[in-house]
Formats: sequence, C-alpha cells, structure tokens
Amino acid sequence: MIQIPLSSILNQNKLTGDNFVDWKKNLLIVLSFEKHKYVIERDCQPIPNENAPSAELLAYANWLDSNEIAHCYMMASMSSFLQKQHEGYKNAREIMQNIEDMFGGQSL
Repeated sequence: MIQIPLSSILNQNKLTGDNFVDWKKNLLIVLSFEKHKYVIERDCQPIPNENAPSAELLAYANWLDSNEIAHCYMMASMSSFLQKQHEGYKNAREIMQNIEDMFGGQSL
C-alpha cells in the first residue's frame, strides 16, 4: 500500500477564497498531526536573550521551526494571488489572522 502524506490534502484544496472553511479545516488537521498548530493559535514568545535558560532557548527555537513549517504549508496551499498578498508575512499566525479578516465571514 502506498502511503500519501497527510499534507497532500492541502495540495488538493488550495485556498482561493470561497473555500476558506474547508482549507482551514484541512490546514488544522495537518498542523495538529505534525504538532505545529500552536503557532497559529498563540503569539510568538519574546526572543530570549543569550543568557536565558536552555529550556527557554529550545522552546524559542522549536517555535521558529514550527512557524517555518506552518508558514510554508500555508503559502504552498493558497492561490498565487493570495501568495503574492502574503509574501511579506513571516509569521504563520499573522497570515491566518489576515486570511480570517478577508474570508472569516464564512462559518466553520
């Protein structure tokens, strides 16, 4: 049996606007499965100083990694028009907030 990555559902359902509800459901499924959903639900932690405890440095590094993954999934799974509108965004939460402002009138 061939295994298809769960993220393939995002390729099959790119965000165009009218499909925001389905796109968001699929994105949340993928991010939840891969343990990256928290970056669109919570603000980024402040940048720790270099003398911060190692646990704090690790938590921040993990957030950066998860944000990059979520950011890439989001950008890759939207229309080229929407990609262009969001190409300056570096934070996945900010992208989601903007998309929700644009299309959030659609209910889940």
